[in-house]
Amino acid sequence: MDAETAYRQAIRRVAARIRGCVPADISTRFAAAGGFDAASYTHFKPGFEGAVCAVDGSNAIILDAGSFAIAAIRASVSAFARGRRLYRRTTPLHVITVNPGAGNEDFDEIFYDCFRRRPGARLDHDDPARNAAVIRDTLELWSAMEMAAELDTGDLLILDGTLQVRHASHAEVIEALLNLCNLRGVLIAAVTKRTSLTWGGGHPIVPAAEGLARGVGVAAPWYLSVSGASGLIDRQETQTWKLRGEQYVARLHPRAARAFKVEIPGHYTPDMVDAVFSGLAAYSDDGRVTGYPYPLLDAHLTTRITQDAVEQIRQDIIHGLDMLGMSLADYIGIFGDYHDEFDRY
Repeated sequence: MDAETAYRQAIRRVAARIRGCVPADISTRFAAAGGFDAASYTHFKPGFEGAVCAVDGSNAIILDAGSFAIAAIRASVSAFARGRRLYRRTTPLHVITVNPGAGNEDFDEIFYDCFRRRPGARLDHDDPARNAAVIRDTLELWSAMEMAAELDTGDLLILDGTLQVRHASHAEVIEALLNLCNLRGVLIAAVTKRTSLTWGGGHPIVPAAEGLARGVGVAAPWYLSVSGASGLIDRQETQTWKLRGEQYVARLHPRAARAFKVEIPGHYTPDMVDAVFSGLAAYSDDGRVTGYPYPLLDAHLTTRITQDAVEQIRQDIIHGLDMLGMSLADYIGIFGDYHDEFDRY
């Protein structure tokens, strides 16, 4: 078989797998699997009197030596009320060392700085980028705790992602956050831009819910509870400390390009759930990303670590190494990447 034929066959194989995940009759299958019809979707009116505060974080690998890497992390919050920004806050930019294998001193120190105790589990992932994301999660959760302590009863706190945690040390932290919100009467929800949640052995849940809504004539804004359908969701998480909240799919604006997965604490009453979605929809009419809560967009734009920032940090590290007497040859020996050389050609 020649290379061109092999490539074309690979493309057809991949396309067939994608089509298999999202078959033409996915909405019909989804309705049958979950027992859904038009009455399963809940309409609500956008509108929210309280403040809406969003939390997001960012991480970027600066240098990678293979045996260890240097990363930058930070988190930001952005609060709005009556359609206007109240404030933005951003943590200091932390430049950290992330390594594969056992333990991470920077994680331990940042965790202690945030919560005044040591993490209950070591950071032992083999992927430096994943380690950096866990440390970023620490800053995000700390920022969320700070905001939950300041917000008033009836306000809404939005997290980027889920109420699940990717590391065991954060299990008690998220529980403390949920308890604090409950104590103070602060609503909390997590909005996921891209979810791995599936049903029926691998079908993506968001396009299935959207397709069924279109098919049965449900107009946005709407939300659909997918946790209530017994046995519908493919549960791939086996660690109980990773599982939090109830899962919903929501389309937050009539002109939204797509719906999102939203996670809300399971003990919320129907009125509380309605209030969460009314708050999300009230702040989802920004023309830049219509249908996505713009406090989250604002937090994202505030906290993101751009390529220019990565390059500036890299140059500052190089200058610091130069001051310590490290030669360019030694630097290239540690951090040199032949892909950089290849890209020149």
